[in-house]
Amino acid sequence: MSHKEMWEQVKTKLMGETIDPIIFNTYIKNTNIHSITNNNECIILVRSGFAKEILTKNLTNKIQIIINQVSNRQLSVKFLEQYEIENMPHQQYDECDDNLKSNKKKFTFTNFVKGACNQDAYQASLAVVKNLGVSWNPLFIYGNSGLGKTHLLHAVENEIIKNNPNIKIRYLSSEEFGRMFLEIYNHGIDAIEDFKDSFNNYQVLLIDDIQLLAKRNKTNEIFFNIFNRFIDDNKQIILTSDKYPDELDGFEQRMVSRFQSGLSVCLDAPDFETALNILNLKVKEVNYSATVFAKEVLEFIALNFNTDVRKLEGALNRMIFFSVMNISAEKIIELEDVKEAFKSSNIIIDKREKITIKKIKQIVAEYYNIPVKLLISKTRVANITIARHLAMFLARTLIDEPFSRIGIEFGGKDHSTVMSACQKIEILIKNNKEFAKVVHLLIAKCQG
Repeated sequence: MSHKEMWEQVKTKLMGETIDPIIFNTYIKNTNIHSITNNNECIILVRSGFAKEILTKNLTNKIQIIINQVSNRQLSVKFLEQYEIENMPHQQYDECDDNLKSNKKKFTFTNFVKGACNQDAYQASLAVVKNLGVSWNPLFIYGNSGLGKTHLLHAVENEIIKNNPNIKIRYLSSEEFGRMFLEIYNHGIDAIEDFKDSFNNYQVLLIDDIQLLAKRNKTNEIFFNIFNRFIDDNKQIILTSDKYPDELDGFEQRMVSRFQSGLSVCLDAPDFETALNILNLKVKEVNYSATVFAKEVLEFIALNFNTDVRKLEGALNRMIFFSVMNISAEKIIELEDVKEAFKSSNIIIDKREKITIKKIKQIVAEYYNIPVKLLISKTRVANITIARHLAMFLARTLIDEPFSRIGIEFGGKDHSTVMSACQKIEILIKNNKEFAKVVHLLIAKCQG
């Protein structure tokens, strides 16, 4: 019996176990058996961290009993998200259906939600697909966890395969690369050379989370050798990291220099509009009706949980779960319901909704007695520059706008300029007590 057939039987039995249909459709319907490990652990692939939490706490025992009945085996059950599965050693897999191995195929350019926060990374990834080894090599994509770096890597992989199935591509997380090297390291120089030569068979190399190779000198030496071969042979490399190359610790300068030799692009936290689009897509993916939510509900989530995509998804799932448990089917979910669902999150809803970049500009300009238009100008007069930097800092601190969005609101500045401005203000606050008082005063005005 295949894993797919086994899981379909499990789901059929679960449907007969009086599980709430909404719970089933939201958290179970789209799950799959990813693999069964050497330790007889059945890995169930789930769509979100909140789905993992719900199933683990409430249905582990029930599912384990049913799956053992169906398979006639003694299996334990574990629920994991895609990124957790990708970081598992391949050696841990005992059985894995081919159709489920290819789950990464769901990551495409089509379902990557684009916005000002990620436009450069999206366009650069598309350009690489069209001109492998030519346009931008290496392509270095950086940004915090949960912003879509892995999605873009797999989108590149899937697009290349669609256009040219004969091109050989290797996707590896840095942890996986490190484990592979450690396994062959003690087998001598010949094994190491064979390991390096094995990469010669590929035209494209995708390495996720390169920062995890920091301070691994021997591993880095081997990776540097493989990296240089790819670049010298005009084979495409794409790396992702949580930091800009210059900010990476634990790498030799020659490696950092190599990382910078192509193109570095940033993924920033979703701006409000992009976050809202992501939420609408996620609602469709879990087969839930967007009309159940009042307009303000998704806007609230987009405003308060937009630091990364996983938090957006988690907040949405929490709201869906709350509605299933506490709200009748015919009732529209209103903002008051959201306040109840997130009352333990310490979010000051009324105040957060009133703060905008426009309001911040007006308050800062009034304090410094300058026209608002000077805050978005290129003027470098000292007091205007400080005011501009402070307004950027407040936009980032009070409403957590992404650097790219703040840059747009201040005359088209790039994200690195905004980052630098915020850092300068942070230093001033630490070193200048009088300036710190001014900042606290303006924060109070913005929140008032």
